[in-house]
Amino acid sequence: MEKLLEFISFILGVEYWPARWNCGIWTPFHGWTYIISSILIGSAYFAIPVVLYQFVRSRSDLPFVRIFWLFILFILACGSTHLIDAVIFWFPVYRLSALMLFLTALISWVAVLGLWRVLPQALALKSPAQLTSIIDARTRELEASNRALRKVNQDLDTFVYAASHDLKSPISNMEGLLRLIQEQIGEGKLPDPELVQRIQGCAARVQQSINSLTEVVKMQKSPYDDLEDLVFEELIREVQTENEQLFAQRQAQFHLDLEAAVLHYSRTGLKSILYNLIINAVKYTPAERRPEIRIRTRHQAGDLILEVSDNGCGIDLARHRDKLFRLFKRLNTQVEGSGIGLYFIKDLVERNGGSIGVESTPGEGSTFRIQFKQH
Repeated sequence: MEKLLEFISFILGVEYWPARWNCGIWTPFHGWTYIISSILIGSAYFAIPVVLYQFVRSRSDLPFVRIFWLFILFILACGSTHLIDAVIFWFPVYRLSALMLFLTALISWVAVLGLWRVLPQALALKSPAQLTSIIDARTRELEASNRALRKVNQDLDTFVYAASHDLKSPISNMEGLLRLIQEQIGEGKLPDPELVQRIQGCAARVQQSINSLTEVVKMQKSPYDDLEDLVFEELIREVQTENEQLFAQRQAQFHLDLEAAVLHYSRTGLKSILYNLIINAVKYTPAERRPEIRIRTRHQAGDLILEVSDNGCGIDLARHRDKLFRLFKRLNTQVEGSGIGLYFIKDLVERNGGSIGVESTPGEGSTFRIQFKQH
């Protein structure tokens, strides 16, 4: 302790050592090169912390701020040792030089340990290239979400229009028919059975419209994520069993060519696709013609292709191609339907990265071709 107190008491003492100019043989060139170099290094060491300080002050979101402060102290300490080294040529303050070297050593190791502690976090930081890649990916996701949102908005517009159009007419008819029944009851007569039957028909139309609109809302909300390996033949048999009476009544014939037997997909989604295409094939076959449904699957360029062909009334694609997959758009009003089946299929297939196309000849039949993306 006595030695330490003596050391501190004479920290600026110069009487024990000669100035460096007087130690050894210094030529002016050699000495001033040493001095100027030390001053320039020291001044640079003092300038760097100023820049770092401005940087730390300007960035409130800067990570590892304590490490920056440690390095500012470390650089200042290093600069001090160089300036003192230059001063010693005239004033041999070797005690002060030793103290600054000791403090610089302490600060250096504190900085090293601090840097070592934050190294894992620093390595976890994203590089500019990685951040750019993430931003690009998020931008693409946002653009896709915006496109999906625009599509949902368009569907909602169609939804509102369809709700007002499809519900207003039968409800107005029901009101008129009910007034007629009220008049008959007022006259002491029993309601005309035909009027009651017509009211039931209007109620059935309202129920059908509500069911169709409900299916659209359900489709928009449901992601169909019940994924599994599905056997086409099994699902086709399910559709046949569930609609056995319709197929027997029309004497429908099925021709299966299932080269690709299995698809990893949503059970609900794939069954809905097969159901709509098969039922449409039967419904839109003229009554005088026996329905023939051909179902073919195959692999193509890594994807799976499903084709459902019929010998029905066909579609004039030159006139109706743009309308074919629109919501609530019905091209043949002679056949009962809701106008959501093909829209439903297109939306589901495209949502999963696939596509749907159609080839058709009026009076001869149609072939719907679906491409399922295989991930």
